[in-house]
Amino acid sequence: MKKIKLQLFGSFLLQDGDSVLGEDMLHSRKLMRLLVYILVNRDSVLTHQKLIEVFWEDDSRSPGSALKNLMYRLRNILRVLGNEQYICTLPGAYCWNSSIEVEIDYEYFEKLTMSLRGVDPEDREEGKKLCREIIDCYRGNITGTIAEEPWILPKVTWYRSLYMDTLKTLCEIYEEENNWYDLEMVCNQALTLDSLDEDIHCFLMRALVGQKKYDLAISHYEKVKKLFYENLGIRHLDRLHKVFCEMMSETGEYTADLSSILKELREQKKPEGAFFCDYQIFRLIYQMEARRVERLGVAEYVILLTVRRMGSFSRNVSTDEIVMAGVEKLEAIIREMLRTGDLAARYSPAQFILLLPACSYEASVSVAARIRESFRKSIGLRRLELICEMEELSTYD
Repeated sequence: MKKIKLQLFGSFLLQDGDSVLGEDMLHSRKLMRLLVYILVNRDSVLTHQKLIEVFWEDDSRSPGSALKNLMYRLRNILRVLGNEQYICTLPGAYCWNSSIEVEIDYEYFEKLTMSLRGVDPEDREEGKKLCREIIDCYRGNITGTIAEEPWILPKVTWYRSLYMDTLKTLCEIYEEENNWYDLEMVCNQALTLDSLDEDIHCFLMRALVGQKKYDLAISHYEKVKKLFYENLGIRHLDRLHKVFCEMMSETGEYTADLSSILKELREQKKPEGAFFCDYQIFRLIYQMEARRVERLGVAEYVILLTVRRMGSFSRNVSTDEIVMAGVEKLEAIIREMLRTGDLAARYSPAQFILLLPACSYEASVSVAARIRESFRKSIGLRRLELICEMEELSTYD
């Protein structure tokens, strides 16, 4: 029996031996969608009415003629694979030629994932082998030309989920083996598909810690917290924070001299401008600084800066492009104007909080005024305003 292979993961490719039909050769999105639909439903008889409902539901032109024309073009294009009759005509219907076997990559992917479920959890080598085969089979989401089609969208979502589950299974195996290098590689591969999967970030953190890459792990932790907050509005990542705490505990399990510790603590290059950090770190530094100034009997101040449309109290600022453009300008101003020892953090999508050590009330008011004036000049004619609030540091309510 003649066999052809269909690839849908990553990109479309139909292959019959040495003959290949690629997406660029079809020259029509509808032509490709029709071909894939027929191949996916190759065991069914597809009536004219069914095909019209799928592909011409909202088309005001003559759908019957359009279907016949498209099928004629499709048959001509399939000749690049051979002279066989790939699509058969029946009374009021079409169907795939049952004598031509079709092997689709996602069906093979399904078989592999089913096989993985039957593997003994203690058989790590077989588990790793199948995981790698599944990962290699999945070249990316099903080609975007058809990925949003209602008849295949559930499969797209399901296969993506199966792929991520497989990656996590492989991560668990590598972690059990203390194979930190391969674990890091798998995590980086997974994050190219889904950068907002907390489990994968936790695996990556443990992989970095396992290789004693503490600086990279801390840096990754900060980046991930910012990523989740900016994209999902999530400030607290419990699982990731737990891994971070485990890492901080582990770094104290070995003995080191003071010079090596100081090398870890120091910045890699000479600092310039304000120290920007995550809000949770800002909170800890605030508490430490508040205790210090209380002991010394001096006053220091914290400033909250809020960007908003003039006269507006809307809370949906994260989707307001004009406000977000103003926020970017404000961040640049803060980085440029504040001193090296000053502290800054993003509190919300349109708010920054500043801590000005060793800065008097009058000096703090002056700093806020200069930032407000620079912001006013930077926004041009945009109807934005900068709200400045200032309070003295205190150790408790």
